[in-house]
Amino acid sequence: KRGKIKDYEEVIFKGIRKISEYFDDIWVRTSDIRTDEFQNLEGAPEKVEANPMLGMHGIRFSLKNPEILKAELNAMKRVSENSKGKTVGIMTPQVISIEEVKKLKEILREIDFKNAKVGVMIETPASVQIVEDICKEKVDFVSFGTNDLTQYTLAVDRGNEAVQALYDDMHP
Repeated sequence: KRGKIKDYEEVIFKGIRKISEYFDDIWVRTSDIRTDEFQNLEGAPEKVEANPMLGMHGIRFSLKNPEILKAELNAMKRVSENSKGKTVGIMTPQVISIEEVKKLKEILREIDFKNAKVGVMIETPASVQIVEDICKEKVDFVSFGTNDLTQYTLAVDRGNEAVQALYDDMHP
């Protein structure tokens, strides 16, 4: 709201840089901002979605708010450039289409983050169905988010006590 994108980038840069001191390679997930999780933070969207898990979060939020995504990616790029020999990988949540992966790569080219590794989170039945196509898009990493994947596959809200007993990550 206040246009402090550079401040946001700086906070992320400092945090990632500090963690990266202990590793040669790091993977950083882009933000997954859901209205229910961040509603009490200053600057959060005032309206909480009826079903935030099916709403505007993950890569869809990032692509609708490219200034926020670019701040995160620029912070990661700076860590990569300022830390000799460190590989920085980007892990993107809630991917449901090849177009989202292509758009992320387009933004990486736009900000000249050439040596970034790209990974996606497989967290929805849609992404499971296109996982081969995602791999053909030359991603470097895939992470299976089993909590979300179980929830979406079984249509069980893991935060809802009334159906909690139905949540079974070992369901066939």
